[in-house]
Amino acid sequence: MPLLPICEDDEGGIWFITSAVSQESWRLVRFKDGRFTILRREHGLPQAVYSTLVKDREGAIWAATSKGLLRLKKQFITAYSTDNGLAHNEVYPLLRTRSGDILIGSIRGLSRFRSGTFERNVLIDPIYNVQALWEDRAGRLWVGWYGGLFLYEQGKLKDLRKQAGVVLVNAIREDNAGSVWVATEGGLLKFKGDQLIARYTTNEGLPDNAVKVIHETMRGPHKGELWFGTYGGLARFKDGRFINYTAAQGLVGNRVRSIYEDADGALWIGTYDDGLSRFRDGKVFNYRTEHGLYNNGVFQILEDRRGYFWISCNKGIYRVSRQELNDFAEGRIPKLNSIVFGKQDGMLNSECNGGRQPAGLMAEDGKFWFPTMGGIAVVDPEALTINQQPPPVLIESLMLERKQVEFQNGVTIRPGQRDLEINYTGLSFIKSEQVKFKYRLEGMDADWTDVGTRRVAYFPYLPPGNYTFRVIAANSDGVWNTTGASVRIAVLAPFWRTWWFAMLSLGAVVGVVVGAILLWQRRRMTNLERARAEQAKFSRQLIESQEMERKRIAAELHDGLGQNLLVIKNRALIGLLTPNDQERAVEQLNEISTAVSQTLDEVRQIAANLHPYQLDRLGLTKAIEAMIRKVAAAAGIKFSTGIDNIDGLFDPQAEINLYRIVQESLNNIIKHSAATEATVVIKRDERRVAITIRDNGKGFVAEPAKNTGPLKRGFGLAGMSERARMLGGDYAIHAIPGEGATITLTIDLKTGQKNEERRPDKKM
Repeated sequence: MPLLPICEDDEGGIWFITSAVSQESWRLVRFKDGRFTILRREHGLPQAVYSTLVKDREGAIWAATSKGLLRLKKQFITAYSTDNGLAHNEVYPLLRTRSGDILIGSIRGLSRFRSGTFERNVLIDPIYNVQALWEDRAGRLWVGWYGGLFLYEQGKLKDLRKQAGVVLVNAIREDNAGSVWVATEGGLLKFKGDQLIARYTTNEGLPDNAVKVIHETMRGPHKGELWFGTYGGLARFKDGRFINYTAAQGLVGNRVRSIYEDADGALWIGTYDDGLSRFRDGKVFNYRTEHGLYNNGVFQILEDRRGYFWISCNKGIYRVSRQELNDFAEGRIPKLNSIVFGKQDGMLNSECNGGRQPAGLMAEDGKFWFPTMGGIAVVDPEALTINQQPPPVLIESLMLERKQVEFQNGVTIRPGQRDLEINYTGLSFIKSEQVKFKYRLEGMDADWTDVGTRRVAYFPYLPPGNYTFRVIAANSDGVWNTTGASVRIAVLAPFWRTWWFAMLSLGAVVGVVVGAILLWQRRRMTNLERARAEQAKFSRQLIESQEMERKRIAAELHDGLGQNLLVIKNRALIGLLTPNDQERAVEQLNEISTAVSQTLDEVRQIAANLHPYQLDRLGLTKAIEAMIRKVAAAAGIKFSTGIDNIDGLFDPQAEINLYRIVQESLNNIIKHSAATEATVVIKRDERRVAITIRDNGKGFVAEPAKNTGPLKRGFGLAGMSERARMLGGDYAIHAIPGEGATITLTIDLKTGQKNEERRPDKKM
């Protein structure tokens, strides 16, 4: 059967196709290091006629066959399952013994790998649900299972459940002093020989009783110390006590599943689903998926000879460089690069198992063994080469308002067009789904936008201008194509954003501003003139009011007080002329007494009009109440009141102004309203006093009262407004013809500022 040499791979191997009559006898042959390797059906090749082989730029071999195109890649993950002799595919602890055997614990017992062969149920009395394994320095095998602890020695099992209790065992480890520590769901157990000598729980300082992993440090400042990972945080055992590290102290998460110590003495703490922490020099640094970690699950950490961490999780096994982790922590790189391996790389099931110990190991040949839900995944890290070929980058399509447009010569976006979408890709056949991208819109973005594996860029809106969209890509090993691909984008401005329109608009704005300033100045002068006119009118009214008040007082003194005094004088003369007529003298004295009483009343009334003496005698609150009672009795109007105590809130002059406002309001109700009912309400709080006076009379058409000048309706209302201004209050009148009137006054006690809430829409 002749061999037809076709191509040479990157490792120097020569590939051949064997020619034959029937397709069943066609084979691929590889020659390297003086020996031939024949690839058959057991290697995954179909029975077909092979015509040619080609090596691509990334080193993969492609085979053209009568049944399609094949891509051949070097296998670096080997999977073992029940088909290979395992007791069960749900595997948990893996232990490499001193003899070189590998023990595999599963939910159906213990298996052993020896000399390339698996054996089921290797213990005399099979133990199901094996959860933890450890071989001590005496060669005894410690076996933890779902219900307790066993010791296997000289072909016999010793049941330690009476000492340990019926517990779920997660991890077992012997320390340098020869003591064996057992991690359970109910705390820590410490054995000397086969005797339990101590038990530790949260009562003794553990952060949680569910202990998942045990580690003894081998180097650095913490050499010889025991560290325990629990589902409540990390515990360090020193000098007979626990020192705990939790999320509150900076740990990435509390559900600790793995602890790894590197050659520099740094501890790497893995969690169930919170990420990875580095504990070095007393400081914690955390890593999560947003930093480039593939997954936040860290079940086991194994390090290869090239300094890569291989980490198991629920979604496969991923690799990340320890140097990159340190560089990221020091700020030397912006993001981590991690690569995941799963079923497409040879795993039967991507879900790895952890939380038991050991959750993975390195065999004598340097290969890594990981337990999974589908058996064992054995990784050969040396067989995995770094892809040094950066991926070519291609812009596949450009969509504008959800319609595909041509872009080979650039794209023009017209005014009103939006929603630009650019689709791009990186060309690689090696883990193409893990190709990563960065893009930048030159002319707008100063830095690159790291979008991970996303292959589309969205721009809902772009301002007018000229841009260049540039995208670069890195293969799964983090090798970047820094040239990438680009497309030019021109966004046209609408007419209202052109320079000539801007100049016209500027001129129009200047004209409007100048006109507004002139109009404002004109209105300001008009308002000033109106204010001066109103002030002059108010002054005239004030003078007239003063003159009228003088005339009133003069009339009262002449007509009332003067007449009464004249009567008193005449009565006294009559009495003097008849000194012997005692009866007539007594009569005259009685008349004089009556006249004097009337005179005193008139004097009091005149004095009250000039200054309300009730304020001094009764205080402001009682003076207002007395005034309301007097008005109600004289006018026949039914008054309802609600008056809080406002004594001592104002100085004497302010009290007079407030009293006069209420007095003038009541006088207006009596003289002009024709009301049958009225209400006076005075309320106070820590900040203000609010006065409301309301009647159900005939109302009137009123202009809003302002503190800046008098109303046009008469000096009474104007005086009230002026007094309100002097009080620093907010004064308003709301009146509707036929529906009564309401006067409100609000005085701010702290600042004297206006603080009235007006309700002009409310009908009285």
